[in-house]
Amino acid sequence: MEKSLVHRRESIIVSTIEVLNRVGLQNLSTKLIARQEGVSEGTLFRHFESKTQILAAVIDQFGQFDNAIIETCAQKKLSPVASLRYFFSAYAEYYENYPEITVVMQLYDSLLNEAGLADKIRTIIHKREDFIVTMIKSGQACGVFSETLKPARMAELFIGGNKEICLKWRMEDYNFSLKERALKLFEILIAVLEM
Repeated sequence: MEKSLVHRRESIIVSTIEVLNRVGLQNLSTKLIARQEGVSEGTLFRHFESKTQILAAVIDQFGQFDNAIIETCAQKKLSPVASLRYFFSAYAEYYENYPEITVVMQLYDSLLNEAGLADKIRTIIHKREDFIVTMIKSGQACGVFSETLKPARMAELFIGGNKEICLKWRMEDYNFSLKERALKLFEILIAVLEM
């Protein structure tokens, strides 16, 4: 029995992430994706028009987690510090449970050069940065964070630091706790914000 259309699309996305993680963007092909999925290339093209469209779906899946985290912070009415902690903790847990997905973050630069994908990547980057900046500004407004620091620069430190930790985690074959390392960085940056 063949998988439903929706399930097959999701399965192709997962297979694409696995192949990307294994061979990188330069070597990614629909042939490799089809082989990983256990289907013909024709089957892939019944669900996606091109490799770029498959990559767009991968990016969309990667970005969906952002919305869930941000909505959770709003629904729980978390403080700025608690919102930022939850944001980074949730990502670390997600990545530890699904290490292959981190390949998308590590390919940002390359994906910015792919027609039809650049805007999706920019949207994800800006959404994350906007959330962090908003939380920092909120913390400054209520006197929790120093007003001498620029929120956008601090957001770059949070995001860049976490991206670097994630890269090292991948390079070291996931042999340390990503969550523990990310939360240590978080505590250091929060201490800077509170000075």
